[in-house]
Amino acid sequence: MTPGRLKLSNISIKRSGRVIINIDNLEISAGEFVAVLGTNGAGKTTLLKCCCGLVKPDSGSVLFDDIDLAGLSRWQKTNFRKQIGYIPQSADYNSDLPFTVREVAAMGRASTKPLFCRLDKNDYEFVDSWIDKLGLSRLANQTFRTLSGGERQKALIARAMAQEPEILMLDEPGKNLDFNAKRQFITFLDDLYEQNPLTILMVSHQMEMFCENCKRSLLMDKGRILADGQQKDILKTEAFQALYNMENIE
Repeated sequence: MTPGRLKLSNISIKRSGRVIINIDNLEISAGEFVAVLGTNGAGKTTLLKCCCGLVKPDSGSVLFDDIDLAGLSRWQKTNFRKQIGYIPQSADYNSDLPFTVREVAAMGRASTKPLFCRLDKNDYEFVDSWIDKLGLSRLANQTFRTLSGGERQKALIARAMAQEPEILMLDEPGKNLDFNAKRQFITFLDDLYEQNPLTILMVSHQMEMFCENCKRSLLMDKGRILADGQQKDILKTEAFQALYNMENIE
């Protein structure tokens, strides 16, 4: 794996005639760990989907390793997104299709293979290695829908990492986690970043989801980036204090 990089230029996304994303320029270097902060409705999820090619901007360009996602055909985009490990806010599988943890993780590996090509022994060994790294070995044959919120997050990360992605994108990973589970997940994410050549882009409205290795934060509101810098500096901006109704943080 090699870390991926992103560059957004003059991005505009509209819904029902209303501009919901308006970003002049945003660059995320290879190997950066970046958090996108903002209250609900700030446009964070739409921005993340735009960065991974799930939402096409009405204008502007999204470059992933110098390749414009908007210029790719649907088939090219599907293949290209294998380099992006995208973890949505929720992933509930049809109860009629009771996928196990191992099967969910194997979906990520399957996406790297040619169409109709079955996974081989080496593929499953690679999948199992990530299940083990994530502490899910005892749950490998348990169905995804029976897992706790934290266990589901880890299973989805196992699926994403089985792709050998260049960039990992997480949308509100702490949404369904209690306080202790959040702290455990943050520690895990820090370790994952330290041990693997990855770029990480994480969206959250929860300040308690800050990771030690996340040195850069973006503050969003109404589809715009209000501040971009180190987390400790972002927390002291007037824009942050106004959005979160907080006094100055020292």
